[in-house]
Amino acid sequence: MKYAGANRLVLRTHSVAFLADAMLGRIARKLRIFGFDTIYIAHAHDDEILKIGIEQDRVILTADKELFKRIVKVGARGVLVSGRASELEDLAYILTNNGITSVGMNGISSRCSVCNGPMEEKTSDQLKNHERNNDDVDYVVVPDRVIACYNQFFQCTTCGKIYWEGGHLKRIRALIRNLDDKLVGRDCTTTNTASY
Repeated sequence: MKYAGANRLVLRTHSVAFLADAMLGRIARKLRIFGFDTIYIAHAHDDEILKIGIEQDRVILTADKELFKRIVKVGARGVLVSGRASELEDLAYILTNNGITSVGMNGISSRCSVCNGPMEEKTSDQLKNHERNNDDVDYVVVPDRVIACYNQFFQCTTCGKIYWEGGHLKRIRALIRNLDDKLVGRDCTTTNTASY
């Protein structure tokens, strides 16, 4: 894995934005779950990826060595992800190279893992009332048994997907703890450009 970009320290914040290429869909999804603004582009030419990354000031994430060479050449920000390491190692490497020393739980439920849209908190009462009115075309139906079991929900304001605290959140919390453990003590300084 290699990093391209200027030396700078980004304090624990979710203000850094990412762009993941076609090979890194799982990484993109995890970054969104952690609260990072992350675009995932599955079908685009390298020129388009570079253009979007530069125009939107995003860190371009790729496992493509040729694309990474182009990122370095144009002076854009990017991280070459090896893909040989574990997903946890790849995430720690990406975050470390962007000065992020902790993920924490604050970002969870702020971004839709499917479309990257912002999330809005909803209560079970709001979902019940919404079901009765049913005036929103983008409304996603939540089963009655789920509404009965949970009080807090999050709905994507872009695609309408609704999330609640199910068993998957325990796995996410465990992943965040493991990731934060890996980030603790890592050197967050980066080199100016990658070497080959």
